[in-house]
Amino acid sequence: MSEPDKTQADMIAIDWGTTNCRASLLATDGRELDTRRAPEGAGGLQSSEFEAVFERLVDGWPDLPVWICGMAGSRQGWREAPYLSCPAKLADLGCQITRVTTASGRTVRIVPGLLYRDLRNNSDIMRGEETQIAGLLAKQDDFSGLVILPGTHCKWVEIQDGMVLRFQTFLTGELYSLLATASILRHSVSAHEADIPADHPAFLEGFLDVTSGRVPLVAGLFQIRTQDVLNGAQKDDSAARLSGLMIGAEFEAAKSGGWLEGTQDSFIIGGRGLTPLYEKACELVGIKSQSVFGLDASTKGLWYLAHRQKITAG
Repeated sequence: MSEPDKTQADMIAIDWGTTNCRASLLATDGRELDTRRAPEGAGGLQSSEFEAVFERLVDGWPDLPVWICGMAGSRQGWREAPYLSCPAKLADLGCQITRVTTASGRTVRIVPGLLYRDLRNNSDIMRGEETQIAGLLAKQDDFSGLVILPGTHCKWVEIQDGMVLRFQTFLTGELYSLLATASILRHSVSAHEADIPADHPAFLEGFLDVTSGRVPLVAGLFQIRTQDVLNGAQKDDSAARLSGLMIGAEFEAAKSGGWLEGTQDSFIIGGRGLTPLYEKACELVGIKSQSVFGLDASTKGLWYLAHRQKITAG
C-alpha cells in the first residue's frame, strides 16, 4: 500500500467506541487519506490510559486538529464531555467540545453526547450516534424525518431542519445477546444476530407474529425453547426467530411512542449485519428507508462538525 499524501491532510477524526477505536487522517474535503484501528476500546481503559493509546494511534501523522466522538467522552472515558440538551442543532455540537491537551502538545476535541427529557421528565442519552447523524447531514443537509440507528442500544431519532427534536433508546441488541447467551434459550440458538439473512422465513415470521399481536413477546420467547425440545428446531432458525421477535417488539414499542406515524422518510445508520434486518422491518411496516454505514457516517460527521465550526468562527 502506498504512503498517503500527508500534505493534503487537514484533521484527524477518531471514533472511540466501547470495544474498539478507529482513527482517520482526513483531507480538507473529508476524504480519508489513511485509517488506523486499535483494539483498546473505551470500555477497557482507565482515564489515565487513553493518552498512550492515542499517541500510538496517531504516531507519524501531522500535528493537526483532532476530533473524537464516542465513549472517550463518557464519565468513564478520557475526559467527560457534558451532554447537550435537546432540542439541539447538530452543528452546535462543534461549539460545545471538551478540550484535552496531551503531554506532546496535541489538542484533542471531544464531541458531547445528547440528552433528551420528555414531558414526564423521563430521560434518555446518546453518545456517538449524534456524530453519525451529523455525518448524514453532511451528505444531505436538508433531511428531515426519522433516523434509526440499530445496535446494542438502538436509537430512534426525529430530525427537523438540522435539529434533533427527540430520541428514544431501545435495549434490543443487548437483550438479544443476553437471551442468546445467558438464558435457557442459549441451548436453542447458535447464530449471531448479524449473521441472519433479512429474508429468513423464521425472522419474518417472528417479526410478524409480534407486530400483528398473534404472539405476545414473552410467550414467543419460550416457544423457541419448546420448538427445540419437541420438534428439534434448527438453531440457526431459532436464532432468526429470536431476532424477528426482538426487532418486532422494538417496532411495536416505537409505534406506541408515535414513531411510525405519517409517511416520513427515514435513514438507517448501522453496521452491515444489522442494517438489512432493519431495512426489512421498515419495509414490513410501510416505512421507506435508505441506509448509511455507521463508521463512514461517524468519520464524515466529525469532518462536518469541524468544518462547521471553522465557518462559524471564520
